[in-house]
Amino acid sequence: MRDLFHSAGRPKPLITLSCHSLAEVQRARREQVDAIVFAPVFEKPLADGQKLPGQGLDQLRAACIAAAPIPIFALGGVTIENASECLEAGAAGVAGIRLFHRS
Repeated sequence: MRDLFHSAGRPKPLITLSCHSLAEVQRARREQVDAIVFAPVFEKPLADGQKLPGQGLDQLRAACIAAAPIPIFALGGVTIENASECLEAGAAGVAGIRLFHRS
């Protein structure tokens, strides 16, 4: 992908990958992506009223260790109240959709 941008005379792209398991994180690291979004960290409600179970902070911590030095951003059920726990687990930051919407 980077070669394509380079051959077109474009600036270096920022390549991120969404990962949902440690195996995917390890693959992303081998592919030398610039950042990883790891999800879902916490349980989150779905549009149909069901809930998607979260992987938890221990899995996030393991993902951050496996990905190093590539930064991981936590996604999935992240709230203002639990965002700092993601950082304490080693995440470089948090990503969100509902987190940044104001009602």
